[in-house]
Amino acid sequence: MKQDLMLEIASDPRLLRVVRDLVRSYLIEAGFVSDRVDDVVLGVDEACTNAIRHACGGEPDNTFRLTFRSTEGWLEIQLEDSGEPAPPDSFVRDEAPGPVDAADLSPGGLGVHLIHEVFDDVEFCPGTVQGNCVTMKLRLPKEVKQ
Repeated sequence: MKQDLMLEIASDPRLLRVVRDLVRSYLIEAGFVSDRVDDVVLGVDEACTNAIRHACGGEPDNTFRLTFRSTEGWLEIQLEDSGEPAPPDSFVRDEAPGPVDAADLSPGGLGVHLIHEVFDDVEFCPGTVQGNCVTMKLRLPKEVKQ
C-alpha cells in the first residue's frame, strides 16, 4: 500500500476543522461522491474526537497521527495515538438488528457504531501499555483507476 500523506496533529479540538477539510479534499481527489465524502469525513472526525477525549485526556499538548494510504482498489486512513490504551471491547461494534437506538449504546458507542457503518473495514488495536491504532478502510469507487 502506498503512503500518500502523514500528519501529526496536536490533540486540540479546534484543529478538527482543518482535519475535516483535509479529509474532504483527499476523498474528492480519490473520486468519492459527495454523500460518501460527507459520511467518511464524519467518521474520521468521530475517531479523532475519541482520540482527543479518551486517549489524550483532552490535553492539547498531546498529539495523534493520521496516515492516508492507497492501493489499487482501496484507500486506508489510520489514526494512531500514544495515549491511554482503550479497553479492547470499547471499539467492538454493537450488532443490533434493525435501527440503532442511541439510548442503548454505551458512552461513546454512537461514534464507534458510525465508524463501523461508514467504512468497509475497521481494525482497532489498543496498545498493551500505551497508544491505540484504528485502521479504517474504504473500497475505491470502481470508475477510479490508480
